[in-house]
Amino acid sequence: MDNKYEKSAHEIINLIGGRNNINNAWHCMTRLRFNLHEIQFDKLNDLSMVVGTKYHNKELQIVIGTDVTEYYDAIAKQLELDKFSANQSGKGKKEKKGIISLFMDTVSGVFGPIVPAIAGAGMIKGLMAGLVALNVISNKTDTYIVLNMIASGVFTFLPFFVAASAAKIFKTNEYLAVALAAAMQFPTMVDAATKGAIKQFLLFSVIPIPVFNYSGTVIPIIFTVLALKYVYHYVDKYMPQALRTVFSPTVSLFVTGIIALGLIGPISIYLGDLLATSVNSLFKISPILAGAVLGAIRPAAVFTGLHHAFTPIALQNFANLGYDRLMPTMFMANLAITGATAAVYFKVKTKPEKSIVASSAVSGLLGITEPALFGVLSKYKKAFVAATIGSSLASAFITFFGVRIYGYILSSIFSLPAYIGKYFVFAIIGIIIALVSSFIIAYLMIPNPNAKIEKVKEDDPSEERKIVELHEVVKGKFLPLEKVSDDVFSSKMMGNGFAMKPENGRVFAPASGKIVTIAATKHAIGMKNDDGVEILIHLGIDSVSLKGAGFKILVKEGDFVTPKTNIAQIDLNYLKENGIDDTIVVVITNLKKSTKLNVLSIADDKKIIN
Repeated sequence: MDNKYEKSAHEIINLIGGRNNINNAWHCMTRLRFNLHEIQFDKLNDLSMVVGTKYHNKELQIVIGTDVTEYYDAIAKQLELDKFSANQSGKGKKEKKGIISLFMDTVSGVFGPIVPAIAGAGMIKGLMAGLVALNVISNKTDTYIVLNMIASGVFTFLPFFVAASAAKIFKTNEYLAVALAAAMQFPTMVDAATKGAIKQFLLFSVIPIPVFNYSGTVIPIIFTVLALKYVYHYVDKYMPQALRTVFSPTVSLFVTGIIALGLIGPISIYLGDLLATSVNSLFKISPILAGAVLGAIRPAAVFTGLHHAFTPIALQNFANLGYDRLMPTMFMANLAITGATAAVYFKVKTKPEKSIVASSAVSGLLGITEPALFGVLSKYKKAFVAATIGSSLASAFITFFGVRIYGYILSSIFSLPAYIGKYFVFAIIGIIIALVSSFIIAYLMIPNPNAKIEKVKEDDPSEERKIVELHEVVKGKFLPLEKVSDDVFSSKMMGNGFAMKPENGRVFAPASGKIVTIAATKHAIGMKNDDGVEILIHLGIDSVSLKGAGFKILVKEGDFVTPKTNIAQIDLNYLKENGIDDTIVVVITNLKKSTKLNVLSIADDKKIIN
């Protein structure tokens, strides 16, 4: 847990009378909630993370914001609460995501922190490949050797970086995770795989440990760290307190290491071998079909780390035929990924996002697509689809005309000299198809941002303020936020917004974007539009007490929605019978209270406030 949250949790607990004064604690989408023996909270508003406080119906509410979960987790840890118990916490069971969405979100979270290292090394590697291709430098010189060490270190030892990042995502011991990555890349294993002298080691003379080179792989270590999370938790749970410090990590490393080397790693490699066999079969059936299929699966293969299976096939083709037709499809895929990433640049608004997208696109142009895939396209899944389509189209085109390459080289824009010959013109056309098609498809598929920037002509002419355009979320009467009976909302503690008194229970999304959070008690939904504006849709006032009764959520976390998407259904009669105010509140939680807001009517999209 971040020290910031631990320290803040300690301060909050002390200011409300200490742990002995707390009868129960839980949270909703934006507020910490406490049931106290004696009311004490006068000094809470002095804390920087506290937006406001409220005492209502014998319940203390501390308004934090959308990162309330992190503060609650720290408080629960210090109070030794069972965060997963079936109480009022609202923490409850999360809405399940789809397998693909969950996988991509996990990989995105793992790779996000290490994208700068990958991007930096990728830029150097791409430039070096270009200089070698143009005969500016030789790959035999000491200069090349030294620079190659700097550029290749990240990719060779990528499992180490992934292990540390994955451990944070899965909330397990980082050093044990790195230890497992080291075991998988131990020189004994790497040398044995490189020399090919033996196929496997026998552990205890019984358990086979297949020999593979895990250098540069991604998926084996991610699943290994996930396994570590559960093994460590199980071991630590049953290990006597006095022995935990030494024996919990010992047993966890021993058990997880055997599982990783004997099961998880080999399965990942076997998946790659299966892919390689399928590739050869496709070229025998039809070069055009092979190009289309290879182009389509290449982005996903890089994303999952299975792309390493292509390398031995290409090398064997050079040895047997003197040329290879597989690597040109990799080139097309890289450029399609670059084109789709470039389209995202025109859809994001903040400078940090633009900087990440721009550097990822340049890196992709130079042949290193990991920054684009893990840092950009995993977040913008429609752009990932566009890259897949563009890659398939361009690859089908070049395989139809027999485009081939005569030497192994990084698939970057600087590899063009290797294509010089009778197929060069078709390679150029393929490049154009890959870049242009993926860019156009991604640009059209990714919705336009809902937030616009305007200059404020006040004290500081350089200051920027957002104009956020939202839609009514239900058919009914519009209410200014100031009219809401909950003063946390009416005082705009959480931010600017509006409210509705519903005529029926059909609730729609206020904007186009992604569903980020759904309260376990179903009374609140958090979403984020494509411009990064975070929007809270709160169904009813103090409706968390219903514990989900009366609400039906029609979307799940990760879903993309528009103002025409019915996201929830409210049983208005049930709320009335239980004395709950059915007012629906829509609040922008990550912008200033002075944010200018345009609200459009649900009926005809006419502005009702400005």
